[in-house]
Amino acid sequence: RIRCLSGRQLCVDVLSQMQSVAGCCGRAVVCSSLDEVHEFVDAVGETVLKSPWSGSGRGLLRVSPQTWSTNVEGWVTRVIRTQGGIMGEPLYNKVCDFAMEYRADGRGNVTWVGYSLFETDSHGNYKLNRLLPDEQIVQTLAGYVASETLQAVRLLLQDVLQKMIGTDYAGYLGVDMMICREGENFLVHPCVEINLRMNMGVVARLFYDNYVAPGRMGYFNIEYFPDNETLRVQHERDMKDYPLVIEGGRLVSGYLPLVPVTAKSCYRAYARI
Repeated sequence: RIRCLSGRQLCVDVLSQMQSVAGCCGRAVVCSSLDEVHEFVDAVGETVLKSPWSGSGRGLLRVSPQTWSTNVEGWVTRVIRTQGGIMGEPLYNKVCDFAMEYRADGRGNVTWVGYSLFETDSHGNYKLNRLLPDEQIVQTLAGYVASETLQAVRLLLQDVLQKMIGTDYAGYLGVDMMICREGENFLVHPCVEINLRMNMGVVARLFYDNYVAPGRMGYFNIEYFPDNETLRVQHERDMKDYPLVIEGGRLVSGYLPLVPVTAKSCYRAYARI
């Protein structure tokens, strides 16, 4: 049951229930054969294909009728064979990534945790979270869509998740979303992906709420380096350029590594306020 709830196919059901909210977009289908995928791509044009189960930002392939190839067919066939199907979605004109974070208590209740404003690279891989109060994230998103739309999505999604998850899962979860541009309008895609687990957005939200001084802003970042020397040089430079200031047990400004930077490290996690 947890595996089912963790699959991208669940987005199809969620999106069908979110269409009643004005100002939303989003379409997704599950294809069970190569012919169905081919028909969807021919009908839609620019398409994002997604394997039902994969890590953050992985298992994605952008394709169009013009770029369809034997390599694409091989990948699609392999995903369908190993996972039973493949997701197809139109390629939207994304202008902003964000998420809504919740917590399920395992007794049928889902409660609100907060917003996550994050960035991804050109391949959809997670890059960083902005460390901001919820109110400022809403203000940022309201530069594109009405805050009433965000509130309607938040409340309806909470109800949909309660019914879908029930007592099957206890813990944090996040629903990735995006602001999309269609012509002169901006719309909310309310369910790009459901992360049924502790995720970077929740970590960033709780980190900000518990450890950052009110009103301050910054970044929660995960970075990979090609070698240890490059990482250590950057780490030492940031320690010097952004000295840490803590008042009353909360971060006011500066660079704070969140994992040890050792002689073997090739990545770091850090906050910079």
